[in-house]
Amino acid sequence: MAARSASGTTGGGRRGPGGRDRRGRPDDGGRRRPRRTRLLLGLGAVVLVAALAPAAVADPEPAATPDPARAVSALPAATLPPADATGASITALPLTSVARDGEGTQVARSAAPLQLVAVTWTGPTPDTIALRSTDAAGRWGTWLPLDSNADERDGTPARTTGGGTDPVWVGDRTQVEVRATRGGAPVTDGLTVRRIDPGSSANDAAIGARARERDSSARAGAPPAPAYVTRAQWGADPKLMTWAPQYTATTRAVTIHHTAESNDYTPEQSAAIVRGIYAYHSVQNGWGDIGYNALVDKYGTIFEGRAGGMDRPVVAAHAGGFNQETFGIAMMGTLTATPPTPAELASVERLAAWKLGGMYRDPSQKITLTSAGGGTSKYAKGQTATVDALFAHRDVGNTECPGNAGYAAMDTIRAETAKLIAAAGTDVRSAWTAHPDLGQPTRDEQPTADGRARFTDFEHGSVYWSRATGAHEVSGPILATWRARGAERSPLGLPTGDEHAVDGGRAQSFEHGTLRLDTVTQAVSG
Repeated sequence: MAARSASGTTGGGRRGPGGRDRRGRPDDGGRRRPRRTRLLLGLGAVVLVAALAPAAVADPEPAATPDPARAVSALPAATLPPADATGASITALPLTSVARDGEGTQVARSAAPLQLVAVTWTGPTPDTIALRSTDAAGRWGTWLPLDSNADERDGTPARTTGGGTDPVWVGDRTQVEVRATRGGAPVTDGLTVRRIDPGSSANDAAIGARARERDSSARAGAPPAPAYVTRAQWGADPKLMTWAPQYTATTRAVTIHHTAESNDYTPEQSAAIVRGIYAYHSVQNGWGDIGYNALVDKYGTIFEGRAGGMDRPVVAAHAGGFNQETFGIAMMGTLTATPPTPAELASVERLAAWKLGGMYRDPSQKITLTSAGGGTSKYAKGQTATVDALFAHRDVGNTECPGNAGYAAMDTIRAETAKLIAAAGTDVRSAWTAHPDLGQPTRDEQPTADGRARFTDFEHGSVYWSRATGAHEVSGPILATWRARGAERSPLGLPTGDEHAVDGGRAQSFEHGTLRLDTVTQAVSG
């Protein structure tokens, strides 16, 4: 989406009754699924420490002996209260012709600061659209070309009539000029300028203050690795949320974008920009939620995007045709000629490393995705595209996103993301490669609720690891029973061995007991 700126043992062969395996799947006669290629040592998740204060930096572990307890962490949420944001609104502004030129230029004025604006139309899409605002002294700035905002939901056909641009941040400016052409003739009369009021919240200042603290810490040598700002903290209005979360089986790739609005914003304004994009995507575009999975501002603040859980494989609307099994990260601003800031890159790399590493992916490996069609997709529905596991929107879409300067940073983003992942290998990942029947990971690796262990859920089970117990697969009825009793916080504690055959069924040992599965009745006792 892009307009331009305004300024252990294996699980094979274990069978249950009735020609089905112990997870209730049809028995394959003992045939093992092909063992997945072992990822490079260290493909795990990455530390993303809280942003309240500079974090102490642990001594690096040797690459051959990673320390999962310290090197890997869940992505933490910022410690902020829920936002008290006032409601966002979108208002159409009247346009007045400008007599000084013959190009169809019209001006939109507002008594209040415009903040975010977008241009919409109901007829055929113009060939060119441009907008400019004034500077602080009231002088008109440079004309900025805007792109049509495609519907990036999968399978949605491209529009030939009706549509709009992405929102453009103009801050405190109270007037903008617009012009459009089709076939070389002015068609500005068919445009509408929408003022997007994102509302306000006391959290906006707090979010900005923490970004300034990180900037000071970075200059002092501490790594700028922020916690993410949740939807509740930046003020996502639940009344605008009409698209219930949708999920795919796993996340296989990260897609990089830019939001293509202004680079001229303060850290205190970032949350308001996110609220404005959310309102525009949800209401004006009719998507019912924000299109990106996450957004990162130029100060390095990470904002949760699409609802459904940052650690889950949530379907969003960021790259038409390729929203399945991808996680869309939008860098806030226009990166056509202006490169991402160091703080922005650092947070994008940490977020990508957490997401790809937590799903045990290599950012430079080639993957093949199947297009669902729609949006800006270069590929028709059913066609395949082979891309890096960390790729840019323009790699699969007819778009300039993430801008030429943003695209030039892709090799750096991939390389730095790979370094972060390589420093965070885990025994959970190792156990997964030894248990291929678990299938693909369905959420990012994370600590248990009591903090004693780490685990990952897969399509057909889970792996739990702790220093005291090692890494062990838990699956099927035994997993369901153990979790129903409280999992690691239950009287049984953590698993200490893998599931194994016993007379009349199967069993698995835990720190303080054993669970037995009757393979005839499927009842679990112990």
